[in-house]
Amino acid sequence: MTMLRRALHGISGMRIHATDGDLGHVHDVYFEDGQWLVKYLEVDTRHWLHDRRVLLTPGAVQSVDWEHGRIHVVLTREQVRNSPDIDSHKPVSRQHQLQVHEYVPWPFPSSDRVWERAELAAELHKLMLETSGREVTAPLPDQTKDDPHLWSARALSNYGLEGTDGALGRVADLLVEEDAWAIRHIVIDGGSWLSAKWFLVPVDRIQSISWDAKRVRVSQGSETVGSAGTNR
Repeated sequence: MTMLRRALHGISGMRIHATDGDLGHVHDVYFEDGQWLVKYLEVDTRHWLHDRRVLLTPGAVQSVDWEHGRIHVVLTREQVRNSPDIDSHKPVSRQHQLQVHEYVPWPFPSSDRVWERAELAAELHKLMLETSGREVTAPLPDQTKDDPHLWSARALSNYGLEGTDGALGRVADLLVEEDAWAIRHIVIDGGSWLSAKWFLVPVDRIQSISWDAKRVRVSQGSETVGSAGTNR
C-alpha cells in the first residue's frame, strides 16, 4: 500500500542521523515542479555546525523510521560538514543557484548492500563539493542561471489556489509518496476562520505557479474541487 506523508507537517522536523551521529532536523523540502519529485531536504545542522543549513538528496537516505521521526543517511558527519550550505533567506526558485552538475544524480542505482550505497553517497558529495564553488561559464542549452522549477515547500505554503472560476483557498501542505519521494497532491485549506474544509488537488491538475502573485493555478473549478473536500 502506497503511503503519503505531509511535507511540512510530517517530513519537516524529522531528525537526520548520519552513520556516526546526529546531524540535525529537516527544515524544508525542495521539489522540482516539472516531474514533482523531491530534490533536496534542507537540513538544519546549527546545533553542531554554527549557522549552517545543508542540502541532502533523497538518494543519500538509507532508511526512514516514520513512527519515531528519524531519517538515516549513508553519510558521515564530516561529509555533511563539507557539503554546500544554502542561504535560506533567498527564495530558491528565483535567487539561489544550485551548481550541482545538472543536479545530483538521482535516484541512486538500487542496491541492498549498505557499503555500495555509502560509496554512492560519498561520490554524490564529492560532486557537490567540486561544483559548489565553481562558476558555470557555459551552461547547457536547456539550463538557465536560476532554476525556476525548484521550489520550497515552506515558500509555497499559504499561496492562493485559483481555479477556473476563481479563488478556491490556500496551499496548506504537500503529500509525498514515501518510497518514490514524489509529490502526488497539494493539500488545500478552503475554509475560513469560522469553518475549515480541506481537500486535495492532484499535481497533474496544476497549470502554473506564480512567485510574483503567490498563486497556484489549477485546471479545476470550485464544484469539482469541492467534491473532494472533507471537513477537518
